[in-house]
Amino acid sequence: MKNLWSFSFECSGVVKVGGLAEAVFNMMNQLAKRDFNVTLFMPSHGIQTNPHLVEKLQLEKARLEIKGKITGKSFFPYRRPFKYKIGVWQGKIDKVKLTIFGGLNEDTSRILDEKVVYAPSYIEDKALLLARAVKGYIKNIEELEDRPPDILHAHDYHAIPAAVLAKQTLEKLNCKAALVLTIHLLSKVKVSWNYLSEKWCGIKNEKHPVFLDGKKIIYSYKQLLRKARGYLETFGAMESHIFTTVSKNYLEDELMKFFGPSCNCKKEFIWNGCDWKYEELLNEVYRQHGKNIKELYGKTGFERFQLREYFLTKALSKLKPEEPILDESPIREAVYNLRDKPFLEKGKVEAFDRDGPMVLMTGRLSEQKGVDTLFKAIPKVLRKIPDTKFVLLLLPTQEEIKLINVFAKMTRKFSDSVRIVFGKVPSIYFLAHVCSDIFACPSKWEPFGIMALEAMATGNPVVATRVGGLKETIMDINANPTIGTGMLVPPKKHRSLADAIISLLAITKIQEKHFKGELSKKEKNKLTNLIKNEEIRKIVLKDPLYGAKIRENCIKRIENHFRWKKVINMLIRVYQKAEKIARKIN
Repeated sequence: MKNLWSFSFECSGVVKVGGLAEAVFNMMNQLAKRDFNVTLFMPSHGIQTNPHLVEKLQLEKARLEIKGKITGKSFFPYRRPFKYKIGVWQGKIDKVKLTIFGGLNEDTSRILDEKVVYAPSYIEDKALLLARAVKGYIKNIEELEDRPPDILHAHDYHAIPAAVLAKQTLEKLNCKAALVLTIHLLSKVKVSWNYLSEKWCGIKNEKHPVFLDGKKIIYSYKQLLRKARGYLETFGAMESHIFTTVSKNYLEDELMKFFGPSCNCKKEFIWNGCDWKYEELLNEVYRQHGKNIKELYGKTGFERFQLREYFLTKALSKLKPEEPILDESPIREAVYNLRDKPFLEKGKVEAFDRDGPMVLMTGRLSEQKGVDTLFKAIPKVLRKIPDTKFVLLLLPTQEEIKLINVFAKMTRKFSDSVRIVFGKVPSIYFLAHVCSDIFACPSKWEPFGIMALEAMATGNPVVATRVGGLKETIMDINANPTIGTGMLVPPKKHRSLADAIISLLAITKIQEKHFKGELSKKEKNKLTNLIKNEEIRKIVLKDPLYGAKIRENCIKRIENHFRWKKVINMLIRVYQKAEKIARKIN
């Protein structure tokens, strides 16, 4: 049994901001099922004050208290020297052990218990105190009845100080743990040595072996940060035995260009996975909405387009009282201030007056996701297919809070055709996926894109930009009509995006009308002419059910390539390689 320590700022079931949380949980849970002994270390983000989570995660406070002070010219705006007092809470999430660190005095609590996970004014402070907390944990490892890890796995730049300090501290105990770093999203954060040093995070400036340019080289930590040009992620990659990211394209196009050739010897990629299963989600939809559907239609077994009509004209406006769920108060205030139709009170929205082909988009509300490109494409789509409905289920972030009003204003402009719900909506989230016609991923860049996997798992053809991981997950029907799962277009090109949306909607509309027995020859020709690619037009003319074939391809692609139980084999091979390198240079 391998002992694995994982470091992250978020994890599904504990606290979630985006796709990172899903990836971290599924990686760890699958490893635990393979007999790894897995522990996740996180800042508390205040979850120990939430009775529901305390019960769910079986959180219990350990007797250990980690105390210390940070001297010198500190960036902490509280007092000098800054005295920290950290508490340890231990619990479990599924098969994974959970260790969170919270504050036991006012100043420490202000940082570690801040509920906004990535609050800009606290993020460096949280990373620092997580590092100090992990070092204190290691020094008291016997009291906590734990044993040293074989593998340390850091997720994104926030976890690098803690993981590197853990590695250095463990070496004093003659434990040579292998260090793996996964970059889910490159942030290019710069830090000073003063930040990483004993004065703040706690790393001692000692000479030690690292693996660069395919060989063992001796550097001090300060020298390594200088070689990394002060970039924390580059420092972490150089310090690690193996670094990974979430797709081959993102690795080569982004990370290697940034990290430089010295890290070429330790690069790997590990796809994210998806365990969504269409039939299971459909059963969950019937569990949540079956009664309402039966009252409306007199039965509960429905075709996709019938569920779509229920979603667009009924369910969209009947969220649960607590929905949309908005964890951060500034965001909640901004969303609650939207009152002009189609927005209603407390973030809710009006349903549509009538049904129509539906385009779904989900994910974070950020510049990266290309929501602006989608809005630029909407007029052209509506000119060709006027009854199209666009539904966007988006999670706002405090860093880009201004985008709430920007896109709310655009939504009002297209109030007959567009709805945005800002926040989490568990009561309709699965329903939206199993009833939509196609899914849009107009990202300007995208390391991986779990939302595309979730879309395909629920039978949604995907229109996506040809960037990062999307190039690897989606099979373009223009190049692979037999096994295609969607269409790929250039980033930021709204006309190309519109053409692809129109083409796929025409394909799915032909399939739907043929199934209903409503497809006349005239309408078939009219819709087919909307398909941009001539070869695909010929296929659809010959086989009006081609849309159903694409849906089948989507589900098969997830089943054959992106189940977590398969993806995790890639991670285990990375751990084995990292351990081999660690033994080689130590």
